[in-house]
Amino acid sequence: MKGSRWFIIFIVVFLLVMFAVEYHLPKKFVWKPTFGHYDKQPFGCEVFDSLLLSCLPHGYALSKKSFYQLEQEDTVGQCKGILAIADDLILSSVDVKALLRMADRGNKIMLVSTLFGTNLEDTLDFRTYYSYFSPMALKKYAASLLAKDSICWVGDSTVYSRRTFYFYPQFCSSYFWMDSLRSEVLAQRVIDSNEFRYETEADSLVTDSLSCIPVAMSYRHGKGEIILVSTPLLFTNYGMLDGGNGAYLFRLLSHMGDLPVLRTEGYTKETVQVQKSPFRYFLSQPPLRWALYLTMIAILLFMIFTAKRRQRVIPVIREPANRSLEFTELIGTLYFQKKDHDDLVRKKFTYFAEELRREIQVDIEEVADDERSFHRIARKTGMEVEEIAKFIREVRPVIYGGRRINAEQMKVLIDKMNEIINHI
Repeated sequence: MKGSRWFIIFIVVFLLVMFAVEYHLPKKFVWKPTFGHYDKQPFGCEVFDSLLLSCLPHGYALSKKSFYQLEQEDTVGQCKGILAIADDLILSSVDVKALLRMADRGNKIMLVSTLFGTNLEDTLDFRTYYSYFSPMALKKYAASLLAKDSICWVGDSTVYSRRTFYFYPQFCSSYFWMDSLRSEVLAQRVIDSNEFRYETEADSLVTDSLSCIPVAMSYRHGKGEIILVSTPLLFTNYGMLDGGNGAYLFRLLSHMGDLPVLRTEGYTKETVQVQKSPFRYFLSQPPLRWALYLTMIAILLFMIFTAKRRQRVIPVIREPANRSLEFTELIGTLYFQKKDHDDLVRKKFTYFAEELRREIQVDIEEVADDERSFHRIARKTGMEVEEIAKFIREVRPVIYGGRRINAEQMKVLIDKMNEIINHI
């Protein structure tokens, strides 16, 4: 009992030390865009949501409903600003129609994504250039200390003056291309003309070797407004805390006006939506996760050592005794009591015939080969042929003819069979 107490104390101290070490280790960042409300990683939205909740004076809330569900609930007449952030915002035709009806009533909708789908693009007459985001490319570019790309604010100069913001090119690699005159460009990225991927006859945006491509634009629709932004990675914890670039996000969000803002997570991938269960929270925190794993390992080790020390003594199993002789005596006694001498001779003859077949390849049950069989047995045993022949012909009536014999005759026949077998 004393040893078990010290073992438990050792395990508890070990777990506490491991927990403290894991807690003070540098945190490992996961550069995967989730846009989740509870995600503290760079491309989550916990910090983003908390800052907007404290900074927006008219309110900020979260929802997981689609545009169709929000449009069905939009019957009170109170307008609001709706913010949707996703890596791939592929809207169905039903969602697009619901979105347009809400904008027509005076709601302001901001869609932030690198892809918007053909339903929305055909409706608003624009196209999107999509660029795949690679975390490894971002790390290599940041480590190389290369210059950042610039995004210029070109919105209404009466509200905000023109200003240039600088981001890594992986954050703003997607952009718009449109022919419609209904849109108002809010922000544009300046790139080399050789990087401009779309072939267009209109070169109004091209100046010398530089091209100005839109990354944020606005559409007036009915009483409301639809704002499109192609840089979703900026609407994250990293984008909000990236130096003074948070001002760029607030300039875009200022288009919501005096309306309360509702951010919907209905279009984020379900596999990355963080649930609220305490166990999932344990697994999401490395110190708690390791503490849980070590506790389970410690319990398993404790069970193994405890079971080993309390194991019963294994009894000694003795080798089974050879009781063949007793069995033979028992069978002999049964035959002796029943006086079934001829049946005992038949069983002995079966063994005798099998022994001859196996040892000298002679089948004495085949009557047609008697002469050859008798001579072979005599040659192998050294006995006379006449003696062998007389014995076989004397025992066959007992075996096949049902002849009855007494105990003395049985003994003579069995002794003769044993004599032949012993001489082989």
